[in-house]
Amino acid sequence: MEHGLYRGRSKTAVRVFAVAAAALAGWHIFAQFLWIAPPSQLRAVVPGNALERYEIPLFGQSWSVFAPDPINGDYHFLVRAIVPDGTKTTVTNWIDATVAEHSLGLHNLLPPRAANLAVEQASRYKTAYDRLNPGQRKAVGYGYYLGSTWNARYAQSITVLGGKNDASTAATRTFLAEALHTDSYATQAAKAIWGSKVTYVQFQIYRQNIIPFADRDKAGAVRPPKQIAATGWRGLHEYAGQSSGDFAAVFAPLAAEGRR
Repeated sequence: MEHGLYRGRSKTAVRVFAVAAAALAGWHIFAQFLWIAPPSQLRAVVPGNALERYEIPLFGQSWSVFAPDPINGDYHFLVRAIVPDGTKTTVTNWIDATVAEHSLGLHNLLPPRAANLAVEQASRYKTAYDRLNPGQRKAVGYGYYLGSTWNARYAQSITVLGGKNDASTAATRTFLAEALHTDSYATQAAKAIWGSKVTYVQFQIYRQNIIPFADRDKAGAVRPPKQIAATGWRGLHEYAGQSSGDFAAVFAPLAAEGRR
């Protein structure tokens, strides 16, 4: 009898495990379908941003390498800083964070996630920047960095210039969130290269398309002009829990190698 009781319990455990595994597999397949398919109202069945949090960074993928709309350009994330130097301040040269990080993926069949952090954030920032109106984009080019309230002043300026309709409000909210993420990355990168004395940072995000396919064999063909999101000087920003030391340990050697 005791033997049979244990056998019954093991069968129940197996059934529970099988049902849980089937449910997990079903959810994963459904989530992949929602994520890969063109955006639609069907995504609303997953509340909030749960779908994005599940897909990114481990499962995210897209079909943008294929026709009819393949990737046709790349993004760059440049950073420079102002650093006190005795009785004067120094404005550093620009470093290209995307070039530094891409070296992690060079000749590497299994590149780490860190190989694409800068380019992904540059893409998010540039996309959000392009949705702003001309007045907002002009204001982004101004410097906001003095005092502890620099970001509040910046957010207020961009918000006021954005107007009050739903579309512009959403675009402004998205941009300000991406702007703070981008500033946080720039802060980490600057401190990794120039140390903790960095006082202000400036980042320049741009996209540059490749030579059009029809012109690829023409003599003297050059890439189209850079599409620059001109951004002024900013104060420093770091999120709670950021591992700046670990970031510096990985990023600093890459950036130093890229400057040689």
